[in-house]
Amino acid sequence: MKTYTKYFGALLAILIALSSCRRDEDYSSWDTGLLTPIANTSLTISDMLKDSSVRQNADSSLQLVFEQDLYTADVKDFFIVPDTELKTTLTLEKLELTDKTINESITLGDIYPAAKLLNGQSLAIPAQSITSIPATPIDGSELFQTAILKEGYMDVSLHNGFPVTIEEVEFNLLNKVTGKILVVSKMTNILPGESKTVTTDLAGKQVDASMEIKVISLKTYATSGPVVINSNDKVDIVINVRGLRPLSATAIFPSQSVYTRDENEIYYFKGAEVKKMRLKSGKLRLHIVSTIQENMTVNYSIPHAVKNGVSVHEVMKVPPAPPGGSSDIFRDIPLDGYTIDMRGKNPVVDDLVNSFWNIRDVTLDSSGKINSISLNDSIYVYFGLIDMVPEWAEGYFAQQNLTTGKNTLDFDLFKGSSGTIDFDKIKLTLDITNGIGADALINIKSISALNTRIGSSVPLNATPLNSPITINPATDNPFSESKLTYNIDENNSNIKAFIKNLPDKIEYDMDVTTNPNGNVRLWKDFIYDYSKLVAKLQVSMPLSFTANNLSLTDTLAFDMFSTGNLSRVKEGTFNIIVDNSFPLSANVQMYVIDGKGAVTDSIMLQQHSLVLAGDIDPGTGKVISSKRSVLKAYFSRERMNDLKYARRLLIKATFNTPVGNSTPVKIFSSYKFDIKLTGDFVYEQRF
Repeated sequence: MKTYTKYFGALLAILIALSSCRRDEDYSSWDTGLLTPIANTSLTISDMLKDSSVRQNADSSLQLVFEQDLYTADVKDFFIVPDTELKTTLTLEKLELTDKTINESITLGDIYPAAKLLNGQSLAIPAQSITSIPATPIDGSELFQTAILKEGYMDVSLHNGFPVTIEEVEFNLLNKVTGKILVVSKMTNILPGESKTVTTDLAGKQVDASMEIKVISLKTYATSGPVVINSNDKVDIVINVRGLRPLSATAIFPSQSVYTRDENEIYYFKGAEVKKMRLKSGKLRLHIVSTIQENMTVNYSIPHAVKNGVSVHEVMKVPPAPPGGSSDIFRDIPLDGYTIDMRGKNPVVDDLVNSFWNIRDVTLDSSGKINSISLNDSIYVYFGLIDMVPEWAEGYFAQQNLTTGKNTLDFDLFKGSSGTIDFDKIKLTLDITNGIGADALINIKSISALNTRIGSSVPLNATPLNSPITINPATDNPFSESKLTYNIDENNSNIKAFIKNLPDKIEYDMDVTTNPNGNVRLWKDFIYDYSKLVAKLQVSMPLSFTANNLSLTDTLAFDMFSTGNLSRVKEGTFNIIVDNSFPLSANVQMYVIDGKGAVTDSIMLQQHSLVLAGDIDPGTGKVISSKRSVLKAYFSRERMNDLKYARRLLIKATFNTPVGNSTPVKIFSSYKFDIKLTGDFVYEQRF
């Protein structure tokens, strides 16, 4: 009996459970109703205004303070150091060969063989005329193998060591191999023990190392009486080559300076006339290309570029170029922290602008080897200032005319807002700061508040802005910016209408002219890398206003069917529970947004969406307690099915000042608009 009672009790419990559910036609599922939380959020005044613009007063009321740069000009608008690379071609115009003296001689026995037989005897020597004299070789290999001379001279000196007077000697100096005559000369009346010299210009001539002197004819006078015959008596030939500047030569070249240049280089800085500048960063770039088959040294210096008392001086060793080719080297010299005096070689005397003195000296370093070098060979020196960022500069930065044209900038003070709002005691200031050591003239032609959401524009009409504004230069040592402030309020402008437009952009048109009166400071303008000319707008007002359809919005992630029991929701009612502590009533609407960002449905109907204002203390005007409103929206099975594609909810609260109340309401930091979304749903239960 106890066993049947036990089974009967269990069966009765199942029947009771089934009787409380509605059964589907397939007899495999039942429906049940549950109240389910879905989402919640809290809207504050920060959802209407930029967060950083809201400041709390001592009484917890809020002040709206917002700053926006209207216009900024910095260093690059006034002073630019462009990348500038200059090229110098250094030819070997100063290339020299070593001066050299060659000594040869012709004995009496060489030209008068009989003298060898009469050696030591005293005889009267008759007049002689000799034409068949062997050539005397001249070895110039210590000078060069061969050279084509641009300049040069050859001095041929004859010293008469014969005991007779030479009446006439005619001789040629020629290249032995080619037979090319270099010198044709004739000397007369050379007394015993006397010397005579003839000089020949070698310009344009090719001179080989192997030369010879060929005596064409030698005539002597007869002696006046007997003389001692010595076959070793001789005529000394001294050949001196000097001032040799080759067009080309194959030779052992001596170490020498081949190029020196000492000059001012001119740079252009976007119209600025610079006397001095100190560099934050940058480099001197040197690139040397040589076609010379010999070691070279390039000395490059900028004497007036100084850091810690040391000027720029760079020594670059250039290796020999291969035959028919070139050798090159690169070097970047950091100039960070260097101060460059741009007033030329003699700053105090010259007092130039944009000029830096530099010295370039090139030397040939002899290797002691025979090399072929030509004046067509060159050293190319590329030098310039690269990536220069000035830390400070002084000079005259010219009369720069900067025009913005009609331009816009974002003004996100009223983010997420629409409708109308009427603020109390609006104040706007225009702050102009000049961090440049030059005066400026600012002409604000227009400033307009643009509300692109509704396509409206309100120009700012303000008496202080009707005339161009002159601002003095910054001062230095110590550095101090020049500042101007213009107060704009309801007494001298239409600032209320300007702000009431709830702009999301500011449109402006202005001109800025630096040094409007020219170089009145006589090259004493200055600029730092942090120098700026800034025009800034600042809006300040108590957060006390009246509102007409002022909207606050927020978005929430929404994917209620993806997990858990909500995947079995069939139909039901959404409950929007709002606790409002704002002193404003509001209409609330929720929009359903799919994965593509499109609005596909709304949860609330407009006529059922009113949220009441919080309870206000008449004495203080402050909300003392929030007001709860519960809004409902029924979703059929078909609409509920469409929600499966929803990914976000857009919540929009539209506030209004209570009807008949035109007194601005003060907003406190504690005010908020709490929204909670729940669902009273019918679920499908499966077994």
